[in-house]
Amino acid sequence: MATPLLRSLRSLIDGELWAIGKSKALELYNGQELFNRFIPYDRKGFLPFLDLVNLVKDLDFARSVITPHSFRSALLFYSAQVGERIGYARNKRGFMLTHPVEEKVRPEPTVEHYLKIIDAMGGKRVIEAPVLSVTNDEEGKFDENHMDMRTPYVVFITGAQYGPSKCWPDFYFSELADRIAGKYAMNVYILPGTGEEGLAHKILDGARNKERIAVKSMGIRDLKVCLSRASAVVSNDTGPRHISVALSVPTVVLLGPMDEQYTRYPSSCTYPMYKEVPCRPCNKKRCSEDHACLKGIMPDDVFKELEGVFERRP
Repeated sequence: MATPLLRSLRSLIDGELWAIGKSKALELYNGQELFNRFIPYDRKGFLPFLDLVNLVKDLDFARSVITPHSFRSALLFYSAQVGERIGYARNKRGFMLTHPVEEKVRPEPTVEHYLKIIDAMGGKRVIEAPVLSVTNDEEGKFDENHMDMRTPYVVFITGAQYGPSKCWPDFYFSELADRIAGKYAMNVYILPGTGEEGLAHKILDGARNKERIAVKSMGIRDLKVCLSRASAVVSNDTGPRHISVALSVPTVVLLGPMDEQYTRYPSSCTYPMYKEVPCRPCNKKRCSEDHACLKGIMPDDVFKELEGVFERRP
């Protein structure tokens, strides 16, 4: 979701552009040539944070662009005495920013939310939607690790780190997998996130055509390659849906309780599906009703959407 901002920053800045974040984020941005250097920050706790503050202070950065909304992210650059500190003044951190970005009260798409930082800096928007790449090295390592994965195939993203309210029923996924395998003789690969393996195997157990359906656990690098090669992706409203769309893969998104204004951006690869019910959107992590917003999206409806995708994009 941040790639339009990062592409625009890369175009705006004449000097070096460094990034600080989790190591897996670097793998996500491979092939984009966005950063001159990347500082991994994976450890938690006060001492690792203090070490990072001292490192940033020694590097003597002229400007920092703070995309997370956390108090700690602003505290890092404030404590490191970076000259310019640009970001949103949420979570009582406005006093630590030299250039707070004006924010609207009403919901807005996350991509647009990030791009307003470029607007505030006087820069030009280079792209308006997420774009990712896959490198030759990533392709080669994927082939070494997953020699058994045959194309064509459809990928299922069946979990959601946000919470169970975003998850389409497991038996719906099982039925849809059987329909795809039966009509198109295509494999279906279920890609669980951390802690979602049990749900993935429940979906596999509920399917009849098990010889064409498999659970595949993989890191972000292999996940990116796997999504890029898929004929289509069926996903809950969660992170990997944005990765597959950014790789120009047709992605059917099962929208449940969340307000889609947060995730809307220009895309010819996103096929949103939702069921309007009185309590939607509630933005809750756990459903207090009967999960009607997702139960109302029937496997037959999703299968028909996929048929249309395959007709338009064989």
